[in-house]
Amino acid sequence: MSHPTMRAIAGAPATQVLIAKSTALIVIDFQMEYFDGGRLFIPDGAAAMSQARRLVDFADAHGMAVFHVQHLGPSNGPLFANGGNTAAFHPGMSPDSRHIVVQKTTASSFASTDLHEQLQARGIKTLIICGLMTHMCVSTTTRDARPLGYQALVAGDACATRDIDAWDGGKVGHADFHRAALTALSDGFAEVLRTDAITALAVD
Repeated sequence: MSHPTMRAIAGAPATQVLIAKSTALIVIDFQMEYFDGGRLFIPDGAAAMSQARRLVDFADAHGMAVFHVQHLGPSNGPLFANGGNTAAFHPGMSPDSRHIVVQKTTASSFASTDLHEQLQARGIKTLIICGLMTHMCVSTTTRDARPLGYQALVAGDACATRDIDAWDGGKVGHADFHRAALTALSDGFAEVLRTDAITALAVD
């Protein structure tokens, strides 16, 4: 017995062509908090960043808008402390001068920012989303994009998450957690593709 997603049952079409002027890449939270080996260390963070770098190059090559999202916590807070080293972008994902930086204080890249207004001003209709963490800021941003009217493509291998203590005991490993989070998004919120599939799409 097959178990199709709700998007498949509804007949959601697969993306065939990206319109460069109405497509934006959203690169979420590639910040040092996830790479320094601390409490939020993401084992596959470097691999995800490598794929995200390819998406940035792809977007730049086709003149697509690129938004780098940066999470900032309180300056004296335990995570992403504003002004501290852990809130800084990873050197491997430093925004280019032509890119737009959006700073947020919530899991969603929309809730505490003017991202929607900036996208609307540029006529953006399609979002390519990647970043950290899959189950948290990537998922929340993707879920919020749908009621705002955006078509969302999530680059599954350009996202990653961490191991986490399960609510009912034990641990959920990062690979299983990542896969489940992406599957939840693919059920009703986004087309989840690998980076190779996205960069192979025709661009108009």
